[in-house]
Amino acid sequence: MNVYTQALQVGYDHYLFVNTQLSNPTIKSVSQYIEYRTWSGQIWRSEIIDRGNAFFHWQGQDRINGHRDTVINYLLNGQRWQSTIADYIFFHSLDGEEALGHYDNVIKYVCANNCVYRSTFAEYITQ
Repeated sequence: MNVYTQALQVGYDHYLFVNTQLSNPTIKSVSQYIEYRTWSGQIWRSEIIDRGNAFFHWQGQDRINGHRDTVINYLLNGQRWQSTIADYIFFHSLDGEEALGHYDNVIKYVCANNCVYRSTFAEYITQ
């Protein structure tokens, strides 16, 4: 499997998250989901579904009881952020206030190990 980073276009089926720990950028991982702290401090995991237009998320290891959603709530720098996604582009808003939001193809969040990560999309090519 070769991994190429590029801006994703609508229709890509083989995305991965490239996760970089911001306090030590040499620490990187590749995964199909991100693991983040919610507003209440719980650990959730989320992957992108519906061709980049929704999240499937679940708490901890309990994927069986996960669900489809259009919003995730997460912590970053002690602040409560909310994100939606459309065509692999996030809309991030502070406390869910749309006027305080911005579009991006990157998401930053606090992970289970209390480190801040930055995740971007990459496409993998099957051969």
